[in-house]
Amino acid sequence: MKIGILSDTHGSLAAIRKVLAAAPPVECWIHCGDFATDANTLHNITGQTVYSVCGNCDAMRGPVEAKPDCYLRLEGFKVWVTHGHQYMGENRKTDELGWWGQSLEQDIVIFGHTHVPLFSQVYGIWLLNPGSPARPREGSKAGFAVLTLNEGQMPAVEFFEV
Repeated sequence: MKIGILSDTHGSLAAIRKVLAAAPPVECWIHCGDFATDANTLHNITGQTVYSVCGNCDAMRGPVEAKPDCYLRLEGFKVWVTHGHQYMGENRKTDELGWWGQSLEQDIVIFGHTHVPLFSQVYGIWLLNPGSPARPREGSKAGFAVLTLNEGQMPAVEFFEV
């Protein structure tokens, strides 16, 4: 199963279009917040299922339909999707997400907020941040990720620049 993942689009339709132009075929999408309403745009363009959560900037824009956390079961993996800001603290320690993922008995934590791509394992939990196609930070390039899950196999991630 291939899953397209993006985050921190911040209302940029141009960034979403660049992602879609560069994306290989995927079965669904995950949007990790900032702006959660961009997930609706993604769904309207692709017609595909889009799982989304709200981020710290969504609250500034008024009421949001998306919840702060989403729990999925995909290919036998327990996947927690969150923007991450509520679990990392002000210093943006991504390791804390590993601790939370372990406490919540998840296999994979997919998050945004930092705008920096990451795929690593902490406390036995896979952490995945797709970066941002609209506002990359810390020298990273604008982009997104594709997660490949096959039951019984290790997760694989490919990062794409746009």
